[in-house]
Amino acid sequence: MEAFCMQYVQFFFVLGTSSWTLAQPLHCEVGRTLSLEEDPGKTFNWTSDKVESCVSGTFCQETLLLIKAARTKTAVLATKSCVPEGPEAMTFVQYTSPPGVIAISYSNYCNNILCNNRTSISQFWRPLETPVSSLSATLRCPTCVALGSCPSAPSQPCPNGTVQCYQGRIELTGGGIDSSVEVKGCTTTTGCRLMARISTIGPMSVKEFCTYQPFLQPRKAENKAPWLLASLWMLELLPLLLLPLTHLP
Repeated sequence: MEAFCMQYVQFFFVLGTSSWTLAQPLHCEVGRTLSLEEDPGKTFNWTSDKVESCVSGTFCQETLLLIKAARTKTAVLATKSCVPEGPEAMTFVQYTSPPGVIAISYSNYCNNILCNNRTSISQFWRPLETPVSSLSATLRCPTCVALGSCPSAPSQPCPNGTVQCYQGRIELTGGGIDSSVEVKGCTTTTGCRLMARISTIGPMSVKEFCTYQPFLQPRKAENKAPWLLASLWMLELLPLLLLPLTHLP
């Protein structure tokens, strides 16, 4: 009987301790970074010496967006903080792939003490340099990446495989960040889709505004006859040009 009572007391002691632990506020790293980096995979240190005490039921988060165009510096927008809600998950998204403009994001939502403590991004940021032999001899685009606006955008040769000149602005708000990134360069995607029409990255809202210039690139068909690659704009216009013909007698 004595042994049974002891187990009974121990059970309530453990339960009480667990409930007390769950009721404690969550501590998260907090901070933000807006910078241009030569090689963030090697030089960017994502540590924070600030810690925030969050209310019960919240999450820690760490979110990062990286944008690079050709041989420019890389725009780094990063945030760490408490967030009121969110699924416990780690997400990596590559919006555009090389060659040309590269845009990727990393987001981590977690609910353990100081769990948003990633220090390095080398595991997922390894952009490949385009060899000189892979550059087009005829296609060139203004190229730059800047926080705010580009003071200058020198024309650079485009890598083979890119399909258009991109000129746009990415606006981000939330998570302590309220900033924009101007991007110009060659891309492998068509239209205003550098961010794949994604509207949120972690706690940040994303808006993309852009213009683009499809290439008219000389090609050769299988019979060796020259032809022009039709632009996306022309393909969209074609049905409108043909529409009146359907009403002719």
